[in-house]
Amino acid sequence: MIDDEQATGLVRAALHTHPLAAERQLLTQSGNCIFRVDLPEGESTVLRVSPHRNGFAHTGHNLRILREMELPVQSVLASGDTETGGSFIILNWIPGRDLEYELSQMRPERMTRVAETVTDYQKRVGCLPRSNGFGWAPIGGHPTFGQWTNIFGEPANGEISVDATPLAQLRARLRAVRRSVEPHFASMTPTCFLDDLTTRNVLVERGELQGIIDFDSVCYGDPLMSVGTTLAHLAADVGEAGRFYGEELIRCWSPGADALRAIYFYAALWVVGFVAAAEGAGDIARATKLVDIADAMLRLGET
Repeated sequence: MIDDEQATGLVRAALHTHPLAAERQLLTQSGNCIFRVDLPEGESTVLRVSPHRNGFAHTGHNLRILREMELPVQSVLASGDTETGGSFIILNWIPGRDLEYELSQMRPERMTRVAETVTDYQKRVGCLPRSNGFGWAPIGGHPTFGQWTNIFGEPANGEISVDATPLAQLRARLRAVRRSVEPHFASMTPTCFLDDLTTRNVLVERGELQGIIDFDSVCYGDPLMSVGTTLAHLAADVGEAGRFYGEELIRCWSPGADALRAIYFYAALWVVGFVAAAEGAGDIARATKLVDIADAMLRLGET
């Protein structure tokens, strides 16, 4: 979308300063370009560039509310439109790396501290006024889904054939687990939570949580979905080194039997999605590994 030189020029024009260097950050799946831009006197900023004109329309609003709640989020230094029809936002830099890259070096007590802190953040956000609908929106917005189950698409009851592929078999089992958690879905009210706060967007340095990032939107529905998606990322991308952190997240939420089954549904849903993505990319080794992980998640949801 833009190169390092263009990123430097954007920051120079927006902040009226003379950046020293810009470095593209590769750890993103949002479709945005992200740069760390170093400024004079040892300061750094984050430049995010979206191909969409209103890519960051609600980011500042969300961050302001979360900061008022004393969550360690970024501040907006500048924002605007790009010459190519997109948009940009400049934020202060928070040190650290995504949690998934730090877990293997963390002691159990530090994992516990991070799990308890992240859970506390989610529960604080859950005290915000509830929405009139389910799904993704800015804080205070009203998404359009009438029920929580709607965000997962229409339920399907297709029978699985004897020669179905491993992916098709996983999807059939996932549908069955979904049917078993529909009563839990029906009990949901549209509660605000930070759905992207998983093993990513939680920045840790030397075992200590430094801040949380990426709040262009929030989700209204079941906060336990963030636990399930975290379990999926832990199993798929971290492995045994992250198992204790996942256990601590579950302990912090103290879910009942129905809620725990829903957590494993969410985890399996994401891992099955990872399987499909790996197969689509031709990464057979990863797909095979993920099939085993999805099977384990589904077994937990089925019992």
